[in-house]
Amino acid sequence: MKKTLGILSKSRDMADFYAGLLSGLLGGTAEIYASSLEDGSIRKLRDCDLYLVSVTSYDLIYHSWAKGFLPPEARTVQASVTFSMKAVETLRAYPEGTKALLVNQTRHMAMESISQLYHLGISNIEFLPCYPGSENPPEVLTVFTPGEADLAPAGAAVVDLGPRSLTANTVCEIALRLGNPVFLESREFAAYTAALAGVDYSLQTLTYNSLTMESKLELILNALDAGIVCVDEEGLVTLVNRAAEEQLCSSRERLLGRPAAEALPELPFADGPRLASILGRDFSVTTAPLYIRERSLGTFAVLRPFQEVEEQQATLRLQKTPKSHHARYTFHDIEGTSPAIRKTREIARRVAGSSASIMLDGESGTGKELFAQAIHNASPRRERPFIAVNCAALSETLLESELFGYEDGAFTGARKGGRAGLFECAHQGTLFLDEIETVSPAFQAKLLRVLQEQEVVRIGSVNPIPVDVRVLSATNEDLSGRVRQGSFRRDLYYRLNVIPIHIPALRERREDILLLADSFRRQFRASFTLSGPVQEALLRHRWTGNIRELRNCMEYLHHMGLKEVSLEDLPEQFLDGASAGRKREAGLSGGEWAVWQALGDLYPQNRGIGRQGLVRTCGSLGVCLSEHEVRALLRRFQEAGWLAVGQGRGGTRLTEAGYARYLELRDR
Repeated sequence: MKKTLGILSKSRDMADFYAGLLSGLLGGTAEIYASSLEDGSIRKLRDCDLYLVSVTSYDLIYHSWAKGFLPPEARTVQASVTFSMKAVETLRAYPEGTKALLVNQTRHMAMESISQLYHLGISNIEFLPCYPGSENPPEVLTVFTPGEADLAPAGAAVVDLGPRSLTANTVCEIALRLGNPVFLESREFAAYTAALAGVDYSLQTLTYNSLTMESKLELILNALDAGIVCVDEEGLVTLVNRAAEEQLCSSRERLLGRPAAEALPELPFADGPRLASILGRDFSVTTAPLYIRERSLGTFAVLRPFQEVEEQQATLRLQKTPKSHHARYTFHDIEGTSPAIRKTREIARRVAGSSASIMLDGESGTGKELFAQAIHNASPRRERPFIAVNCAALSETLLESELFGYEDGAFTGARKGGRAGLFECAHQGTLFLDEIETVSPAFQAKLLRVLQEQEVVRIGSVNPIPVDVRVLSATNEDLSGRVRQGSFRRDLYYRLNVIPIHIPALRERREDILLLADSFRRQFRASFTLSGPVQEALLRHRWTGNIRELRNCMEYLHHMGLKEVSLEDLPEQFLDGASAGRKREAGLSGGEWAVWQALGDLYPQNRGIGRQGLVRTCGSLGVCLSEHEVRALLRRFQEAGWLAVGQGRGGTRLTEAGYARYLELRDR
């Protein structure tokens, strides 16, 4: 993907001139966008990887007009300009003692151009500044200008030296900051630098290969966003890059050669990382000694704004976080107009902006994770990760390694190099702990410590890692009852239950049943309609599986391929028909028969199935069961000798006696 470069100038002509110049040099390696203060296009400045800002030294010292238009974290290069070799040769051809006007937009710009020409060795001409509103001596008839001929006095003979071009140093910095050092070895760049009068570092030809090591180092250091300050073995400042000049609000001329203890007393040059307050801003400062062949050359310090370091860490953690760890749903996805759901939705919306822990309480299938995602997306943490963990689905050991992470070699089978835990991955984001009631007392103690200290220690390590995570938890049981029984820690309960939110069961919001049914029908792009008796049956139904059961029911009807659904088309749990009657006579509920069907269909294939697989299969049969309900049924089957529970991925399957029982029930 091409990098982007934005150009900011007061003048439209100069912005276009720089854009054309760099477009020719950089070719197709960068997209270039020019803007100016003159035509107002600067107010529509787009986000770019880098910005070239055309400023004079006066602008730099007294006011930076461009800053108000740049994004807060913009990376910038200040445009330094010089005359062409052709312009210098033109001026050298004039006789000694020539008097001439030098025309530019302002007095300061004219004086700056004159100073630069003297620096380039033009001693044969005495220049006088000329600018709009200036009084010009009538005897001076020769007029020179760097591309501003329209500003010359009327009737004067004007020699246009052409606009000043970007210095080789500026072009080098742009190329390096855009990640294109190969450009510095190109013929185009060599030809460009050869055409300049005052080439940086006093080199008449400039290619990347021919630069001295000192020049290469200075170019690279100036291209860095971090501030760099070097001191020699005597503590004298020997190098200051541009970023450090901006951070320290001081020029290199003022700092170079002075003792660091005197010029920069607030900058620590001790080994290791330090936090320093400089001019009221916090900086992360890392220092290290410089050696060549065991000889000390001094120390260098790397300065970064502390806030920038924090944001960079968060960005890096976000890049390590799987892309699936984000919240998809918002409060707009929580449908319903009943008083119960409106009240719950409003409470959740009000508390979303805080960082307080929230406990979501509700039956299985009521949409607790939907609420958790909506809360995250309405919070200041919305741009950070949202990570959901089902505590019931993981063993205690696995849950600990997943949440807290582990070091290399912490246990048999640990990934080489270790692994960051989900608390680290969720830094500055939200961690959703579903079915929190299932965690053991030992794990509760470890979780409590993380919440209290706001730091996590990986398995096999003793080093704490600070984390900033908002914890949302959910339960489908009476957790306060568990606290009274002593199976759930009281202190952890109150840590998690700062803001309790009850999610109503579907039977508590019957006004929403038909609305939700129609919403699911549209999601499945189904065209069937529900007859009056079917609508009444849906409204009367108990909905023990809540919204999940309703969704499964509508998916079941979608796969039936009906145009209008009549009462006998509904799944068994809605019917009083003969088939359901026979199953009831055998003492079977709709959910129990669905489990028999799922296991019986797999027996001839010699395949097993896990609890979550059974929940999904029963749902496809139009029966919504929770994992708890499935677990209870499987326990009964096992006690009767009908079931063999496998280890690992083997899953659960019917025994020979169990399959015989299934066939008996099926054929009734």
